[in-house]
Amino acid sequence: MKYKRHLVRSVGLTLLVSAVSACSTPSTSTPPSIFKNKVQVAESIERLELYTRPNGLELSARDQAAVSQFLQAYGHGGNGPLYINVPSSAQAGLGSQQAQALIRQNLSAIGLGGAAVQTGQYQAAYGSPAPVVVSYRTLKTIPQDCRHLGDMTDTFANQPYDNFGCFHTANLAAMIGDPRQLLEPYAMTIPDSQRRQTVYDKYIKGENPASAQPDRQQVSVED
Repeated sequence: MKYKRHLVRSVGLTLLVSAVSACSTPSTSTPPSIFKNKVQVAESIERLELYTRPNGLELSARDQAAVSQFLQAYGHGGNGPLYINVPSSAQAGLGSQQAQALIRQNLSAIGLGGAAVQTGQYQAAYGSPAPVVVSYRTLKTIPQDCRHLGDMTDTFANQPYDNFGCFHTANLAAMIGDPRQLLEPYAMTIPDSQRRQTVYDKYIKGENPASAQPDRQQVSVED
């Protein structure tokens, strides 16, 4: 009777070891999520439409603020020249001239007076409302579609689910201010030769080459 009990325990232990070994069967590891859910960068066109009236360009304070914000966004992330396209029916109209003058005035106000501006025209039916179109090219990050997460309970192979890391990539894409950072590194600036010479001279004299630090707040803790 004791032998049978020992045999049953031995068989149970063997089955348990087999089950554990089956769960830990080596499998091909998936690549890191950063390679699976890459941040995509695509070119986009931002445009602003300014509608004129027979007596010229009449913009409210809110519209003028929108024009200023649009041009500031161009200065921050615009890629290439600023395009101003006027309808052929209003090429020489007062409103078209005022629109172009307003744009150039705002560019100068924000320090972009020397920005490249290209003007053109497009066909529009005579008498129909046709705006002055201001546009520029820019780069934008494309957010990931994380709505389909897959089966999060399917972990029998000890691998992450298919869409693992998608939200991390989507949040990263939303936080990037300049998508050009993902395409190429910033160009290195010219080194400060004057500061380098100062550090070198102090090093030769055996002095501390660090810059002088302002007085900092001292915090003491008493037991």
